Amino acid sequence: MNRRTFLSTAVVGASALSGCLSMLPSSDTPLPDAPTGAWTQYGAGGANTHAPDVSAPPRGNLAWTSEAFTRWQPAVSDGTVYTTNFDPSHDGSAIALDARDGTERWRTTLDASGDNGTVVVDDRCVVAHDGELVALDSRTGERLWTAPTNGFEHLVADDATGTVLVASEVGIEAFGAANGERRWETYTVTGLARAPAVYDGRVFAVGDVDGAPSLVAVSLADGSDRWRSQLTAAPESAAPVATREGVFVSDDRTLVVHDRETGDRLRELRSFGEDDDVPPRTVAVDGGTVFVTGSDGAVAIDGDTGTERWHRDTPVYKPGLCVGSETVVFPVGNPEFAPGKKTISAFDRESGELRWHYSFDPGFHNQVTSPPVLVDGAVFFTATHIDGLGALGDVPARES
Repeated sequence: MNRRTFLSTAVVGASALSGCLSMLPSSDTPLPDAPTGAWTQYGAGGANTHAPDVSAPPRGNLAWTSEAFTRWQPAVSDGTVYTTNFDPSHDGSAIALDARDGTERWRTTLDASGDNGTVVVDDRCVVAHDGELVALDSRTGERLWTAPTNGFEHLVADDATGTVLVASEVGIEAFGAANGERRWETYTVTGLARAPAVYDGRVFAVGDVDGAPSLVAVSLADGSDRWRSQLTAAPESAAPVATREGVFVSDDRTLVVHDRETGDRLRELRSFGEDDDVPPRTVAVDGGTVFVTGSDGAVAIDGDTGTERWHRDTPVYKPGLCVGSETVVFPVGNPEFAPGKKTISAFDRESGELRWHYSFDPGFHNQVTSPPVLVDGAVFFTATHIDGLGALGDVPARES
């Protein structure tokens, strides 16, 4: 059951006032409009760019929270938020919520627990967990098909071909979203460190190849090998990002771009030093700019030259980065505008200046539990202080 205990603050500009803990009963407020745009999986899309072409809300006040327990990143499509309540003390269900007001549309019990992932593709809500892939009708929650897998670490979907990729310790499996048919599997790369990226008919994955950390490309059509490029070290957190300009990967504290066709190392954009920076936690790419967050801050750099465009020297306490058309959103802890508190904060995409922030009670356990999700007009998040999912948007701040 949602405890409905929260701290909300959101104002525009660097002079933002921080909020205080509210103990009032729930007073959910629908978002002013139904959110549009989509964040259908980790990384926003199969390429892992973390950059949906949408506008963040002008304010980030708490609009509503769900009654359904969850600590897993949701997926959002066509005005619906898809989440799960997998946990040993819950029923392991997939749940669909109205994105505007949080009302529950359907719930399908899967009797599962543990790590899981959700993607929305081909009018299906597809959920992966310990050895099973389940497709549900996105409108009704009806179970359409179930397929066994070799395990689960990461889940990726390609909209153009209706392909669902399940990455595990032993390799990658590809399934058809329409019927669950296994299309291919490959064991070229194992122990995948992060979610694979899909772009222009290829799958780019980071893991072990014959005991060496490597970036690998395989065909999306049949899983056949295309190339492999050895890395110095597997990324600690950041997933590869695939774009027209190349494949961006964190290699032993250095952000590197590889050629999509050959795997050749094209250029090194930035090295993150031992003293003042940390290995990237999340890498996002859009419009020629690369955005990187690490536990000590965030930086925006030119994707061709590596020239720094802006830098925020502030703790980023969790992975996760949303790049909108004007705004960049990510978790920030103990910033100058909310001392001692953990926040979800929005910054100007071009300058790095603060736009707004939503802060949690300074309690040790109050923090986001999955990367925030940005769609047009809303930011969705899961956090311990609500034990569920919440929506931030352009609504009045709650009194405290």
